[in-house]
Amino acid sequence: MFDVVQAWWFDVEYAGRHLFKCQWWWRSRRGKGSIGIQFGAHLVCLLSTSSLQIGPFAIMATFAKPENALKRAEELINVGQKQAALQALHDLITSKRYRAWQKPLERIMFKYVELCVDMRKGRFAKDGLIQYRIACQQVNVGSLEEVIKHFMHLSTERAEQARSQAQALEDALDVDDLEADKRPEDLMLSYVSGEKGKDRSDRELVTPWFKFLWETYRTVLEILRNNSKLEALYAMTAHRAFQFCKQYKRSTEFRRLCEIIRNHLANLNKYRDQRDRPDLSAPESLQLYLDTRIEQLKIATDLDLWQEAFRSVEDVHSLMCMVKKTPKPSLMVIYYAKLTEIFWVSDSYLYHAYAWLKLFVLQKSYNKNLTQKDLQLIASSVLLAALSVAPYDYKHGASHLELENEKEHNLRMASLINFSLEPKRESKEVLTRFSLLTELVRSTQASPKVPRLAKMPA
Repeated sequence: MFDVVQAWWFDVEYAGRHLFKCQWWWRSRRGKGSIGIQFGAHLVCLLSTSSLQIGPFAIMATFAKPENALKRAEELINVGQKQAALQALHDLITSKRYRAWQKPLERIMFKYVELCVDMRKGRFAKDGLIQYRIACQQVNVGSLEEVIKHFMHLSTERAEQARSQAQALEDALDVDDLEADKRPEDLMLSYVSGEKGKDRSDRELVTPWFKFLWETYRTVLEILRNNSKLEALYAMTAHRAFQFCKQYKRSTEFRRLCEIIRNHLANLNKYRDQRDRPDLSAPESLQLYLDTRIEQLKIATDLDLWQEAFRSVEDVHSLMCMVKKTPKPSLMVIYYAKLTEIFWVSDSYLYHAYAWLKLFVLQKSYNKNLTQKDLQLIASSVLLAALSVAPYDYKHGASHLELENEKEHNLRMASLINFSLEPKRESKEVLTRFSLLTELVRSTQASPKVPRLAKMPA
């Protein structure tokens, strides 16, 4: 009770400093004394500036200047009231009075995100960043970028600290005496819960901060999505989120992240009249979107998520078809290199060989720094991939429905490989081992560096 009164008096003293005066006096009545408190005329100011909750009453703070809110928050932090400090800054940021960007708001946002990270208040952080985006996206986008970068840096730093603490705690349990390696309480906990010491330390220390870091990436992507002025920061955040999934082997979060990015692109095409909508026909915007999806494809193959990798290939291909532009050769090299891995894992040897052929043609045409030895090595890979295709049709005797499904699948794969196909032709006349070898011979006859490929068995 004393702490509550002390905190309330601190608030009263701050709010009413130089504004009102508390007067104590002794009033006698019939020989008996009583103590009373007489407040001055500025009591209304006290009530309007108090930000603490006393009993069921909650009083929102109002400040003449934003700097006063920051000063107030720092004073509350010094007396151990971080929640009250966060609420005071939140009330200021979400107030309609401060919708226009001001320089002091940036310092307030830095302190605000620091409190949100320290207390793991993801919802508060999202609300504040949305309001700050509204305030500065038309005036000073750089300020929003600095605040968001600071927010992600703090979240990443705290997650790394938690991971280091968990590792240090696990190392501290190692003792020299092998017979006393396990304490009785640790053994009992392991038998009851089925968890090891490292599992418990990860669950207690690491998991909450990793969840918050993942929530941070989702929040930032949601705030920055489909805005031409923020698309560079959006791409940077997506790349960092991909690296987070790769570093910590977060397969589930990676799938969700890919789905989030797909939905953002779908909404971009759906709402074409949106203000500040990115223009994918612009080379800079297209490059950012392609880089993001190529990075997504690379991480998917690194995590051995082959189904997600195939969907990422379709994302890249859909984006190319949407803008009807061919990406840079450097990106297409990565695209076909990953296609070779995907088709090999899926036992699609015909498409695997076609992807190798495309990769060979690209390297021969655009990579001027490629040595003759490297080119011959790629050509050998193309030859081996072509020879690994079975010389017979294993679909012989299949039903009409199976043949139609195979035809549709063939056209779909061929479109990913980016060969010009005529839908009216039969699928077995389009992608076959014979047509592959014929195309391979035609592509290599003009190159004197790889003469061996001209004599291949059909």
